[in-house]
Amino acid sequence: MNRVKKILYSFIVAVGALVFNPQQVFAQGSEVTVDQDVLLMSIVGLLSFIIIVLIVVIFSLQSMKRTLISEEAQRRGVAETDKASELWSMIMAKLTRSVPIEKEADLLLDHNYDGIRELDNHLPPWWTWLFRITVVFGVVYVLVYHVFESAPLQTEAYEIEMAEAEAAIQARQAALVASGEAFDESTIEFSDDPTILASGETIFKRQCAVCHSEDGGGGIGPNLTDEYFLHGATIGEIYNTVKVGVPDKGMISWEPVLSSEQMRDVSAYIITLVGTNPENPKEPQGDLVQGDM
Repeated sequence: MNRVKKILYSFIVAVGALVFNPQQVFAQGSEVTVDQDVLLMSIVGLLSFIIIVLIVVIFSLQSMKRTLISEEAQRRGVAETDKASELWSMIMAKLTRSVPIEKEADLLLDHNYDGIRELDNHLPPWWTWLFRITVVFGVVYVLVYHVFESAPLQTEAYEIEMAEAEAAIQARQAALVASGEAFDESTIEFSDDPTILASGETIFKRQCAVCHSEDGGGGIGPNLTDEYFLHGATIGEIYNTVKVGVPDKGMISWEPVLSSEQMRDVSAYIITLVGTNPENPKEPQGDLVQGDM
């Protein structure tokens, strides 16, 4: 029984970590946004179901334990005086409405299947109350969501959240334009700010190294350390390549994954790779670019 309780405790701690800090539990550094509401509802629902099942199992095991202890005590002629056991028995009697074994003869029905007799037991109160709660919940749900329409359905909630997200993006873009910080491939400028380059290096090693290798020497993708470029070598051209991708060559568009600032950072970092000495550089590809990039 102690082992079951320890397992239950560990499970609750793990699920709590998922609920309150899922980004630390999942792969760190991922740019995929986790829908906190869906995650929370799913985990709470699953946790509630498992807890109910575990409670029933624990109650059943405790009931079996008490029955065995009681039978052993009767065989030895020892009276049970454990107050805690008496309280537990009272609680279990209320929850299960179980009938003592010595009175089961009063519940026997006429049905007889190959010597197997049927008892006319009542459903446990905890089960019937759980059923009543689900019925009440269903009625309230229908009234709230389908009759009075006082709360949005899933599709409506999704559309509302998407509209709010779009409004937030537009507001942020407007703020950037007002502050002069907004940029695109035509207005972006190279910066050797250590913070920008450090961010770009982190993004490069996490997202780009799989095709270009960590030192930029190339692999599936081209070598980024020489002065040959397939799609332009200026900061604006590199930013545009990162943004729209090169679908016919297998490079995806990173715009849905990275923010404008992150694409700027990684573009600036790529420029700093030119002239470095990778361990196994890939042969040059594209056009030779000399001079100021």
